[in-house]
Amino acid sequence: MLATLLLTLFACESQYVIAENEDLTGSDDTTADTDTGEPEPDYSEFDGATLVVISPASGDFLPYEQDATFSAEVRGADGSVLAFDDIAWTSDIDDAWALTGASVEDDSLDVGTHALTAIAQLPNGDRLAYTIGGVLVQSAYTGVYSGTLQITGSGDYNGTEYSAGCAGALLLVVDAYGDTVTGDAGCLISLLGYELDMAYLFDLENDEGDLAGATALDLTWYQLDIDTVGSMTEDGAIEGTFTQDIFSVVQIDGEFDATRVSRDVSEYTDGS
Repeated sequence: MLATLLLTLFACESQYVIAENEDLTGSDDTTADTDTGEPEPDYSEFDGATLVVISPASGDFLPYEQDATFSAEVRGADGSVLAFDDIAWTSDIDDAWALTGASVEDDSLDVGTHALTAIAQLPNGDRLAYTIGGVLVQSAYTGVYSGTLQITGSGDYNGTEYSAGCAGALLLVVDAYGDTVTGDAGCLISLLGYELDMAYLFDLENDEGDLAGATALDLTWYQLDIDTVGSMTEDGAIEGTFTQDIFSVVQIDGEFDATRVSRDVSEYTDGS
């Protein structure tokens, strides 16, 4: 009787085996990634990175409408240059100007004194910015020029030929775009016993170094426009000539030359 009871108990007991390294789905790999299985990108090389503008430098002069290089580098924490090209460039005064690239050639920056900023949005989420200031953009001809005006007056009075000459200080200003040349000079000349303190007002146009326009001879009671021609160089030199017969009595011959003494024309800009 006891034997029969024991057999009955063991026959009803649950039996199981622990299956190692198996999951309930039947898979043999318990370490599979429930996502895509692709590893996360490693952007650690950008940790502690810095951005440096190589060119232009603060205070540089960039000739208007001529190519200039805008270059910047992203450097790792160890100082090595990282392969990163997505750098944006902006100006504080030229809203229409924008570039993208680690090294870009461009000639579209408008005239003015700019603060330029390079910005890099890094893959690790960091945002870097570097600003340079005082970048002057204007024509290569632009500037304040100082020099000399020389005048020769000659004529014939009652059968007697006469001539006289004088020299005076000259100041010329070329506008920021390099299109116009304006200025004045004075010269005191003695003719036929009279001293004539004559002022000369220059209004010339520049066409890639060729000058043409008028020099106004201001005699206080009368102003006479005299056709004038000349030339100028991007290196900063101006020269020109004019000639005029005045009332068939005196012929005035003038020549002038000047050299650039400053690129800063802000003092002569309207509204300054």
